[in-house]
Amino acid sequence: MREAAGNLGAAALYLLFAAVHLAGFARSHRPGLLLVVALETLAAVLFLLRSPAERSSASPWAWITTVGGTFAPLFLRPADVAGDVPLGQLVQCGGAALAVYALASLNRSFGLLPAVRKLRVRGAYRFVRHPLYAAYTVEQAGYLVSNATAWNLAIVAVALGCQLLRVHNEERMLSAVPEYESYKQRTRWRLIPLVF
Repeated sequence: MREAAGNLGAAALYLLFAAVHLAGFARSHRPGLLLVVALETLAAVLFLLRSPAERSSASPWAWITTVGGTFAPLFLRPADVAGDVPLGQLVQCGGAALAVYALASLNRSFGLLPAVRKLRVRGAYRFVRHPLYAAYTVEQAGYLVSNATAWNLAIVAVALGCQLLRVHNEERMLSAVPEYESYKQRTRWRLIPLVF
């Protein structure tokens, strides 16, 4: 019951974030904002459909980094500008496309805290071990180019720092699963092929 309430609450937060950007789109007709609406609505749906975890981290540090990486981007706000920067929109669209691919690959194994769920090794997970975090980082960088404010820059920096810490937390928890060790041998890169 508590997990269902948490899923509903998280879905509501994502839908609220989508609504803020839908209102921004209604005022400015900037396509990049509509892209945010679509991606965050998809995340909200996955919160409602996700499968339960076999085991989740109870570490306060994992909770802090998860909250920062997941919810800090919900404080991004559309800048009061005439239109999207084409390069920013291209990067944002690329990140959003990667996020949809990663979410589709993850399917019902979607989660927030480091947890043991059904291990996904196909789709986007063939290339890097944390493709959703990589995709969100690319998407947020594109958003920042079109919505360049000091506030948004600070939010993206906090989110990126928390995502890197989340990668570490998840790797530590999943390394206890024998299948994950085998997966790490096949998929060497965490976020960026040939880099990290």
